[in-house]
Amino acid sequence: MKVLSGKKFLIYGFFLIGVFFLQTTVALAQQDPMLELKTIVAKEAKVKKGDKWVVEKIPVSKTGPGDILIYTTSYLNAGKGPAVDAEIVNPVPKGLVLVPDGIEGKDTEIQGSLDNGRTWQKMPVKILTRNPDGTETEKPAPADRYTHVKWIVKKPVAPGQSGRVSFKATVK
Repeated sequence: MKVLSGKKFLIYGFFLIGVFFLQTTVALAQQDPMLELKTIVAKEAKVKKGDKWVVEKIPVSKTGPGDILIYTTSYLNAGKGPAVDAEIVNPVPKGLVLVPDGIEGKDTEIQGSLDNGRTWQKMPVKILTRNPDGTETEKPAPADRYTHVKWIVKKPVAPGQSGRVSFKATVK
């Protein structure tokens, strides 16, 4: 039996520790979730079908003031492990105003931001306003103040599982 001493022992010990961490890192990486996101934009339009007008989503070729755009983000867990409390964040594009009751996301907690994503509140975001008598009242933020929308997916997203979230915004 050969006895390792001094520097050889330390090098061998660090090698073993390095192999252990490498194996652990590889094992964890194989279990990591990996959400793939794809966002598409459609326009909400009234279309005549027979003798009735219906609202449909159509491709966006051009827009004008008052048009309602629908941003839909599809997600897929392409990883090896479940995505727990996955967060999907979309900015409200410049020139658009969020439609607060036009936000959808099954099994999600929906939050909004008025400050470019620095702080978040459950929807609808509340703000304090000062009354003429000096008191303050809490009320929903005006739609044009929203800068971002966030969905927190409350059910784990298993590998291979997918879903989608969406919001509507009006062109200024």
